[in-house]
Formats: sequence, C-alpha cells, structure tokens
Amino acid sequence: MTNRKKKRPPSGGYREPRPAPAKDPAPRRGFLDQFLTPRATADSAMPKLRTSVARGCVTVAGIPTFVIGTFALLFVLWVILVALGYQGPFATFVSALALPPLGTSFDATLATSIFGLQGGIVGITAFVLFRGVVIALLTAAVVEALDTGRVTRASLPSGLRALPVSLATSVIGVAFLTLSSFFAPLLGPGFGILIQVGGLVLGVYLFVFAPVIAVAERRTLPDCLTRSMRAARLPGVGNLGMAALYVIPAIAIIVAPGKPGNVIGVNPTAAAWAFVLVVNLLHVAMLAAFAFRYLAVADEVPEASPRARAADRRR
Repeated sequence: MTNRKKKRPPSGGYREPRPAPAKDPAPRRGFLDQFLTPRATADSAMPKLRTSVARGCVTVAGIPTFVIGTFALLFVLWVILVALGYQGPFATFVSALALPPLGTSFDATLATSIFGLQGGIVGITAFVLFRGVVIALLTAAVVEALDTGRVTRASLPSGLRALPVSLATSVIGVAFLTLSSFFAPLLGPGFGILIQVGGLVLGVYLFVFAPVIAVAERRTLPDCLTRSMRAARLPGVGNLGMAALYVIPAIAIIVAPGKPGNVIGVNPTAAAWAFVLVVNLLHVAMLAAFAFRYLAVADEVPEASPRARAADRRR
C-alpha cells in the first residue's frame, strides 16, 4: 500500500477561509407587494402638477378635433338619451367624459333615471361599455397628439387595442363606486362623504394610467393594470395629489347649485351647452395631463417580478 501524505498548510500559519454562512433567503413577497411596492428613486422626470395640467389644456385646446369631436359626441348622446326618455337636467352632462370611476356616477344616474331601479343594472352596463369605448379612443387620440401634435385616423387601431383595458377600468370604477356607497352610510354623514370622495380619488390614482399604457406600450390587460399601480406609486411624483386635484373640483362642479342647465327640460340653453362643453373639454385635458405624466416617466416604472410575469403569460 502506498503511504498517502497528509497535506500540510503552507508556512506562515495560513488557513483556508471558512465559507461564509449562508444568508437567509429574502422573504417572499406577498401578492400586493409584487406590483404595489415601488422602486426607490431619488430623482424623477415626472412633470410638476402645474406643468402637467398646462400641457394637457394646451394639447386639447390647440387641436380642433378635440373641441369639435367633444361637442358632436355630447350632442349625439343628448339626442339619444332624450329619445330614450331622459328629461334632464342637462347639467348632469358635465360628467359625460369624466374619467373612471368619477364618470361612473354619471352612468349610474342616467341608468336609474331612464330605466328605473329594476332596469338600472342593464342600463349601467350599457353606459359603462360606452364609456370604455370613448375613453379608449380618446386616450389613443391624446397619446398621438402628445407625440405628434395632431390627431389622425392612425390613432383608431391603438384605441381598439386599448379597448379591453379601458373597459376593465370602467368596470373597476363601478366596483369602487359600489363599495364606497356601501360603506359610507355605515360611518355616518361626515366620514361617509370622505369615504366616497376617497374612493373616487383612489380609483383615479391607481388606474388612470392603464389605458395610456395599453396605447403606448401594447401590454396585456393584467400588466397594464398592475403597471399603472406601480407608476402611480413612484415616490416623490405627487400622483395622489394629481388625482385629488382632478376629482375634488369635478365633484364641486357636479354638486354646485345654480349652474347653467340645472333645470329639468329637454331644451338646454346656449349657456348650458357652453358650460357643459367647457367642463368636458377639461376632462379630456386632464386625461392628456395624466398621459403626459406617464409618458415622461415610463422608463422609470419598475417591471413586474418574474413570477408575476410568468403568471401573466399563463393567462
């Protein structure tokens, strides 16, 4: 048998370093953390609120297609609803082009006024579908206007691709409105109003970017919704304040007494038409402002986790 010599450590007392202890695996992230936890970032390209609103207003007011198209849409919608039996007031139409879930209250009001409580479910479904189509087409037009300074027929295919996402945000708007209406009476008048307003702000805050993402990036429905949440929660960009800046004045306009068109009747005055047109153009301008904000920081939004992307592909 051959004698095997034991290996001796080199001179100088050198010893092989002990392996580092294995680190505990990172804690498993929960379902909400996968898309709600934002990436830490010190600086962001997100425009300021004033800059965003100004850009949205300039974009909409500077393109005649938005002004003419908004008036035509309001006129056709008014004629159809009067034919179905709606008797006013015309001032309700200040929310005709409001973003979900704010516009959902308009859908519920029309459905109840025309079809009653029993037929309201069918009616609100039809109005929600209509809102989904309108928001998808408007979003595509707004994104093209921000990119090229004009609106052409080329935005139509993009709007059709964004239709599932826009319909989803409209349905989510119904859910937000229903939940806030359910919990508000349980907390009393004061807290009830806060719950209802907070639900509208939260719905805009989390999902307003989803149709923009569908138009600009052609992602899947789940990815658009979750990416909208992650974009909204980018630190230090003021998206919650932007949502509140949109929702609270819009509610004030809805409940304000004495506004033009606040009288029951099927023949709105010229002042009522002008008032409703201007407010709806402001809704479109706010859509353009939100789109402008997302497009400015699209590269900063973190991607979903690998597990979430794999689940998305399986769908």
